[in-house]
Amino acid sequence: MTILLSFIGTGRLYDTVYLLGGQEFHTPIIQEALCRYYKPEKVILFVTKGARSANLPKIRSVLSSFVVSEVDIPDGKCEEEIWEIFSIVTKSVSEKDTILFDITHGFRSLPFISLLSIAYLKEIRSISLSGVVYGAFEAGERIKTDSGVEISRAPVFDLTGFVSIFDWMAGVRSFLHHADAGLLNEQVKRISDEEFCKTQNRSGTKPLLNLLGPLSTYAEAVRLSRPVEAVSVASLIYDRFPQATEAIESYTPVLNPLLSKISDIGNFAVSESDVLTSELIQKQRNLIQVQLDMGLYQQAVTLGREWMVTVLLHAAGSGREWLLKNTRFAAENALTGAEKLLSRQNNKEQSDNFHQNSRFLEWFCTCDSWKEMVGIWSRTSQLRNELAHCGMNSDSQKVQTLLKQVKNFPESMDRYYTLIMEYSK
Repeated sequence: MTILLSFIGTGRLYDTVYLLGGQEFHTPIIQEALCRYYKPEKVILFVTKGARSANLPKIRSVLSSFVVSEVDIPDGKCEEEIWEIFSIVTKSVSEKDTILFDITHGFRSLPFISLLSIAYLKEIRSISLSGVVYGAFEAGERIKTDSGVEISRAPVFDLTGFVSIFDWMAGVRSFLHHADAGLLNEQVKRISDEEFCKTQNRSGTKPLLNLLGPLSTYAEAVRLSRPVEAVSVASLIYDRFPQATEAIESYTPVLNPLLSKISDIGNFAVSESDVLTSELIQKQRNLIQVQLDMGLYQQAVTLGREWMVTVLLHAAGSGREWLLKNTRFAAENALTGAEKLLSRQNNKEQSDNFHQNSRFLEWFCTCDSWKEMVGIWSRTSQLRNELAHCGMNSDSQKVQTLLKQVKNFPESMDRYYTLIMEYSK
């Protein structure tokens, strides 16, 4: 249902010509102009005690052909009354209603309450927002009617764009803190559709549309622990972001500082994501930190263990083969073999010839700090397994214990990297 929500004031209602969408509506009642233009299925008037006696009878009479209901609200003279107004407004609509909010006669804190109510209702009731409008009587020009009476010809401002800032903020926050580009996609497609309705093309918003694909891919790569694809698509984001910024400048310049936060993704970009270099290793390490900061603990630990295999290949001079399945398998076997070798040594058991089991094992075990590195690998593997099995065993770790290990994980990774790279020099 499409509903017009409007506040009734106590001030004098001046004869006015309201300008809406290229049309003129001659009436002292802004709600009449809005009803004639938007044709809502229902009108809800929020009325204070003073407004009920001052202006409601006249407004009621003018809107007699529309479905109108009145809802009493307090004056909003104290904090308790403000909260009461907020509660009344948000309870006045139903799930998935389409709302047109008129704040022309919103006095004191009512416009502020209106904006908060909209944000709240979109989240809680899944409403659709048709518009937020304000009859700008003071901004009108003075004209004379046919009878020679001087009145105001006033524009009706559409303030919906200001409300959309909440949606953009939510989209950027969701992307940066949760690797979810869904809300940003919705906002870009919304303004692109608006452009198409006006111009029958999408040339102005095309740079933003071109940015959506890489942003979505990057977000999913972070969530799915795909570092090669993440750093590769980060290069596309870096290349396309300047044009997208220019597009935002044309539509909603106020959003540029907000969206500029996304440009930091360019820091993960590398020219060749399949060539293993120290730079790429550091980019992947930074990506693991991003996952940890987002609370993607299982993904971060899983990627961290793979990163340790990658570091071994780089240190051992096999960086050109780092994405080959058999090479990675051999490097992982070397770390696992070293783990078994250390266990046998600690238990004073007879050692088999583990050095023949992996092309990297002998090299690794000649490192001065190989035992410390094996300990880090072993703890990482145990942590990965603990997370992967979801606590489905009788001796699983408690959440707080597990979380403490995850928090200490970055320090262990960095120690591993320092030790192995010192040996490779």
